Amino acid sequence: MRQRIFRKTERGQAIVLIALAAVGLIAMVGLMVDGGILLIEYGRLKRAIDAASLSAALQYREGYTQQQLRDSAEEFLNLNQSNVFDIAVDTDDTDATLLTNPRRKLVRITASRHVEFGFLPVIGITQANITATSVGEAASVDLVLV
Repeated sequence: MRQRIFRKTERGQAIVLIALAAVGLIAMVGLMVDGGILLIEYGRLKRAIDAASLSAALQYREGYTQQQLRDSAEEFLNLNQSNVFDIAVDTDDTDATLLTNPRRKLVRITASRHVEFGFLPVIGITQANITATSVGEAASVDLVLV
């Protein structure tokens, strides 16, 4: 008689455990997907910042103004399909940390971007901001033909 009572009270326990495991599994898959989105977007932003810093550095060597350098960097960031904000362009004229001896024409560009998530909005995290920095140098190439 006791065996029948225990069997009836233990019915359905597996469904509860499977439901909890499924929620945990879906949460882990969601975190992996959103982490992947974050890494992919950071890579895109970093490539765009690298291209913008090289562009600005080449124009800095030619004597362009600070505003023209910023416009050039912003154009390259837009060409690389990066919806960025807070673009900062620093040269060795405006930032003493870029000064070297002998003097090299360095341009540092910093920008940020919003990243929208797919699964994290379920727990209230809809977006994150990522920031990337790159230093470009306008180096001249000396070529000697023998």
